[in-house]
Amino acid sequence: GRVRLLKNSKETVSVVNSTEFSFRSAPDFISVINEEAAARDVIYEVDAVLDHLFYHDNTAPFIATRLIQRFVTSNPDPSYVKAVATAFRKGKYERFGSGQYGDLSAAIAAVLLEPDALSVVLDADPFHGSVREPLLKVTSFLRSMEVELSPNKKTLELSSPFVRNIGQMAH
Repeated sequence: GRVRLLKNSKETVSVVNSTEFSFRSAPDFISVINEEAAARDVIYEVDAVLDHLFYHDNTAPFIATRLIQRFVTSNPDPSYVKAVATAFRKGKYERFGSGQYGDLSAAIAAVLLEPDALSVVLDADPFHGSVREPLLKVTSFLRSMEVELSPNKKTLELSSPFVRNIGQMAH
């Protein structure tokens, strides 16, 4: 069990003269007492938000999917994601992990040791594997062609039609 300290657990905010529009106010810890207490309360609130996100039901599958996509395959099987998410939640995979929620050593062990990661049959499948992001493909191509920038330009500008055609914007 986790300790949860919420100040306004049932506070509802309603729009004036309307019963249709109301919402639950987010829990907060910030006090109006003094600066020291307010600073402490901000730390409590940030910790509460991080705990909420860390223990959210979707965190384990989200992290599992991203780990699998980076280490093994771009399009993982749902059972593979479930196995890695379970390892993340339980903190244990075979002999790896501490048994605590969120143990990445257990999650990484599940990513690398699950049968989907080691399957020779899947390696022969042309639709299995990692798909490179479009911008990485272009970057790799430019490097292989040994493209050099002119001395007065520090960056390579990609034209709008090119960016639209590769299907990915540079962030």
